[in-house]
Amino acid sequence: MLTVDFEKLAIRSGMKVLDAGCGSGRHIGTVYRRDGIDVAGVDLNEEDLVKTRFTLKLTEGPRSGSWTVARADVTGLPFRDEAFDLVICSEVLEHIHDNR
Repeated sequence: MLTVDFEKLAIRSGMKVLDAGCGSGRHIGTVYRRDGIDVAGVDLNEEDLVKTRFTLKLTEGPRSGSWTVARADVTGLPFRDEAFDLVICSEVLEHIHDNR
């Protein structure tokens, strides 16, 4: 089940999108299906990241765009500021111990 309404987001070719707390890849996979989008997904759960990588590999095709998936904590992301045009962070807050 998607919890993001992608029709309301102005996602277009050439954008870089981060899915922070990507889980098993449902949102990052949806974005990556669009042509020309570079996506990155991070999560702490390695089992979920394996599923995400599998989903993205199945989605690869002749279109442009790239993907990367890494184990990382959303409270300390390994990216420079302003590296992404859009960040998706869905159903993550309840997993952060000190969520203030």
